[in-house]
Amino acid sequence: MTLHFLAGYVLGEHGKQSARLAAQSRAPGSASSEALYDVEDRIDRLILIMAAMWDLLKEQGLTEQDLQERIAQLDQADGTADGKFTAQGTVCRACGAKVGPGLVACQFCGVEVGAAAAPGVFDGV
Repeated sequence: MTLHFLAGYVLGEHGKQSARLAAQSRAPGSASSEALYDVEDRIDRLILIMAAMWDLLKEQGLTEQDLQERIAQLDQADGTADGKFTAQGTVCRACGAKVGPGLVACQFCGVEVGAAAAPGVFDGV
């Protein structure tokens, strides 16, 4: 039950986007067809990761209510309870500008904002 809850929560709007991509991709090998396959692969990987994480959490005694409370907490972290996890940027230590998520250097002054993280389980999703 919980895995379906998690998958539904994660896939919400993304599931709709995938359906739109599928409808748009008429010819095999088209750009939208390739994008759809990429989205499907990423979703499959996320579901596998979520299932493994939930198994580990249940073994530690956590409940579905604990999970739902944490989901709500993380959803609120960006200031908007919208069912999405929004990556937060950083602040450049040299010029104070807001640096967008995923950037390794400030787009204004070029100073690196942090060392590259070691590869992780969520790379590629």
